[in-house]
Amino acid sequence: MAQDPGPRQLQVQTIKSILQFNAGRNPGAPALLLRGADGAPERVSYRKLLNAVNRLGTALLHRGLGGANIAVVGKNSADWCRAFLAVVCGTGAAVPVDREMTADSMLHLFRFASVKAVFADRKTLDKLLSEEKKLFKKLQLFVLDEEQAGDFPTVLQLTEEGESLIDEGDDTFLHRTIDPDAMAVLVFTSGTTDRAKGVMLSNRNLCSDLMLVSRRADLTQQDSTLCVLPLHHAYQLTTMLLILYVGGAVSFCPGLRSVSRDLSYYSPTVFVTVPLMLEKMHKKIFEQLSKQSGIQRAFTTGRLSSLLERFDWADFRRFVFKLIHRAFGGRLRMIICGAAPLNPDIARDFASFGLPVLLGYGLTECSPIVTCNSLAHPLPDSVGRPLDDVSVRIIDPDENGSGELCVKGPVVMLGYYKNKKATAAVLRDGWFHTGDLGYCDADGNYHITGRSKNVIVTKGGKNIYPEELEAYLNNDPVVLESLIFGEAKDGDETVAVEVVPDEDAIREKTGKEELSSDDVQKAVHDVIRRLNRILPNYKTIRRVQIRREKLARNGTQKVTRHKEEADPPDESFNTKETSK
Repeated sequence: MAQDPGPRQLQVQTIKSILQFNAGRNPGAPALLLRGADGAPERVSYRKLLNAVNRLGTALLHRGLGGANIAVVGKNSADWCRAFLAVVCGTGAAVPVDREMTADSMLHLFRFASVKAVFADRKTLDKLLSEEKKLFKKLQLFVLDEEQAGDFPTVLQLTEEGESLIDEGDDTFLHRTIDPDAMAVLVFTSGTTDRAKGVMLSNRNLCSDLMLVSRRADLTQQDSTLCVLPLHHAYQLTTMLLILYVGGAVSFCPGLRSVSRDLSYYSPTVFVTVPLMLEKMHKKIFEQLSKQSGIQRAFTTGRLSSLLERFDWADFRRFVFKLIHRAFGGRLRMIICGAAPLNPDIARDFASFGLPVLLGYGLTECSPIVTCNSLAHPLPDSVGRPLDDVSVRIIDPDENGSGELCVKGPVVMLGYYKNKKATAAVLRDGWFHTGDLGYCDADGNYHITGRSKNVIVTKGGKNIYPEELEAYLNNDPVVLESLIFGEAKDGDETVAVEVVPDEDAIREKTGKEELSSDDVQKAVHDVIRRLNRILPNYKTIRRVQIRREKLARNGTQKVTRHKEEADPPDESFNTKETSK
């Protein structure tokens, strides 16, 4: 008798086949973990999840939604997951939507995406009903929460409805043919540099990425994850599907305020995050370590950490830093970080705690992961190598070898929804032109240097990458965050920056409880002066804007770069060349 393939050898073309395989291979294994009434997580098995998806999908087809685009909007939850799976496993195409959008923007997106039905949590439903006059008549509304809202059925009620239909002999959904190359998910990009576009991804796109990433990251059915980032974003959505692909367990964090609580409760083995979140965790950890003495203190200097890494004393590191591991639930074996650049020192520090950080690179248009490190080679300053079967090339490199990254392979999107012009601009001869800049080192590892649209080009033809300068500034305790941009002056492009100062750090540095405007400006000016001293003249920061409000960010905490939409700065000052 032929042996079943292991989860990382499973060849699939549709998400439904993933659920069917795991429900058949190990039906009692937990697919979802929920907050239980008795203090322990409630386990939803793969068999129960598949049954729920089949029943929910049957009810959707019975309501005339076969082939429809169906939006899913709400906080991270098991119902969000069930609704999404029911749509992509045989109903139509799922349209994950950011619940923080305004009602007007959401309704505009629904019309543009030809949405026929919406799964929404109570907060989103209230938002939509506040614009009831603008709701189009045939739009069907369903509730993601357990309690019914008005006449709108809940996911549970639809599931029970589908169960009755199946019991009566309706097997339409069970035997529905899924085209792996048709649009299965319509994900709208965050629009950090342009207006958001609808990215069309097929089952084959998504499954290709799942198969390739699972092998690179060495994930198994013993792994579990907590979904902290918004599920409407391709990065978190794919990592949820990734754990389901390998037969692991998924739990859900409804909001950032409950991250610590949920990490302790669910004890995941894999934590998927973004640099901003990891940086905040890193800061809190070192604030605590700085108060310690003895062996923990030695780790903050990096001396003992480097020694233990050399001998790979992972268990000893876990013992020494048991409080840190306990904060992550006690079972964490890797952190996956992407969506923006991460300070390499932070990755090194987490590795010294026995928590390796795997950096990767991707875009929504590529399902989304393109390159990734592995546990065997968790490089702190590189996004790793391209996934197997994915090709990456660099076009128009500069003197340092940095140029635009282009991607080819089964992960590349079908195109932009209702936007042939935009599709043609980025998909040429089978290659997706990412707009991201990077280079490949001698060992074949890739490094991202910035966005081509963000590059500041001087009159002399010099390129200035904002991300490079921001990384330096953000590493200073005085700077909470920064945004580098170009300003036209005397027929040339000069460098300017918006800085959000860390006033707590300035108080600690100056010893003052009450800070004046001059105190803040002087602290920021000193940081800029130190940076300008080591920069070539064409990169010198000429003007500084200080703002007290944090910079606007999207769902994965990337800073939006629409200068015309930004709030005005609190104060501004020019730097002088003599300050260098």
